[in-house]
Amino acid sequence: MTVQCLLVFALISIVCSSAQEPQKSNAEEEIRALETVRLKSPNKTEMWAGNVANEAIFHLEDGTVAGKRDLLEHMNHEVMDDSSEMSDTMFSQIGDVAIFSYVFRRTHHDDASAVIHQHIRRTLVYKRTDSGWQMIASAVTVIPFADLEPKPDDPKILDAYLGVWTATPAASTITLTREGGKLMAQGSNDTEKFQLLAVSDNTFVMRGDSDLITFERDPNGNIIHMLLRDVGGSVQVFDRSIASRKHQ
Repeated sequence: MTVQCLLVFALISIVCSSAQEPQKSNAEEEIRALETVRLKSPNKTEMWAGNVANEAIFHLEDGTVAGKRDLLEHMNHEVMDDSSEMSDTMFSQIGDVAIFSYVFRRTHHDDASAVIHQHIRRTLVYKRTDSGWQMIASAVTVIPFADLEPKPDDPKILDAYLGVWTATPAASTITLTREGGKLMAQGSNDTEKFQLLAVSDNTFVMRGDSDLITFERDPNGNIIHMLLRDVGGSVQVFDRSIASRKHQ
């Protein structure tokens, strides 16, 4: 079950059983306050578990789905610190149901020799009850490469990658351009450009995206393919257009 399906299912189920009422102006502030308590004490579940419905469902960062009891047990065994700062927040409310989404930083201390730092987006569904707001669904997604310090880009190397790349056998394209020392990509269905961050001379990533973009050379050193590898291991091959090759 995907994160989107999980949240949409929970929202539709509750909205169908809830009467439409005027929105409360302080609903977002109330939910923010509840989430602040959770962020400050992620392992002290007794401080925030009372605001979690017994039937709540949680989509965890490893892709599994858990109920409240399993989630609390999981949190009690984790050694972590969460930032209290919420960024890139989104809030919407329909009657007694509200969706709140934000990004926070998490540091895992489970292994002293391998401390892990992550940026995580948490998206929650809350329902207003007589006793206050109750969380009924939660989903978290780790944001890939959020803290990546890219390798310095050599403009001469970047220039070798410029042009229009076409996927095979699909007809979608990715256009690569250079803006100063930055390699920029724009898909055929995109309205804006995205910076590619170098992890090596021939491998790039986009902040927040788990895909790897690698340029493949032939034995003579000529760039022949752009490979897009997703987190599942699938590879999509792109060939540069003839017009682009002529200008290299």
